[in-house]
Amino acid sequence: MTTSLQTVLVTGVAQGIGRTICERLLEDGYRVLGMDISAQPPDGLSAFEQVDLTDARATRLALGRLTGRYDITRLVNNVGSSYREFVRDGTGQAEHTLVRLNLACAIACAQAVLPAMRQAGEGRIVNLISRAVYGRDTRSVYAATKSALLAMTRSWALELAADGISVNAVGPGMINTELFRRNNPPDAPDVSRLRDAIPMKRIGEPSEVAHAVAFLLHPRSTYITGQSLFVCGGLSVAKTG
Repeated sequence: MTTSLQTVLVTGVAQGIGRTICERLLEDGYRVLGMDISAQPPDGLSAFEQVDLTDARATRLALGRLTGRYDITRLVNNVGSSYREFVRDGTGQAEHTLVRLNLACAIACAQAVLPAMRQAGEGRIVNLISRAVYGRDTRSVYAATKSALLAMTRSWALELAADGISVNAVGPGMINTELFRRNNPPDAPDVSRLRDAIPMKRIGEPSEVAHAVAFLLHPRSTYITGQSLFVCGGLSVAKTG
């Protein structure tokens, strides 16, 4: 449990990993705020903004409303999306959308909460990256944006350490979310192939990612910054070792 009521902002809360992160943080005693394009947030949030996070102006306005009401000292940049396309088929749409959603939104959220963190003399930022930073076929733009978010994590960690603000990244592998199940039906041939590629021989659960995020947000995780924690069943090691 947290030792005092901290306010945490989580983006992309309506489903999947983001929803599970919110549920875990509520269990841990945080005041949780959420943002999502979908109007179906998890129960228990103290505030929710329905907003298209690819829209820079709308995102800034929503952040202004939240920071005007709450001193946010914890941020989870969870929202993100992916396009499946071969590089030969790219039209530019993937770059247009994913740079805005996976990168620009994270920057805007960090900028919005930094004043309260600096005023408090401490803070935590956790960026959700991906095992794809090591490369994934048909996901070049997605991998590129997540790699850039990892680079920003390290840069922000250096920049903000003197203010008592830690910045870390959590990189999920193959996780049993609604999106994964929709794209990979249980009887699809690819599911067995994907599972067999994972050293632990199973797909991860959203709660396992949420646990990693909660660990990095915890008040006792004061001396960890600029790090990336992969929750992938060993897949990142198998791909790079």
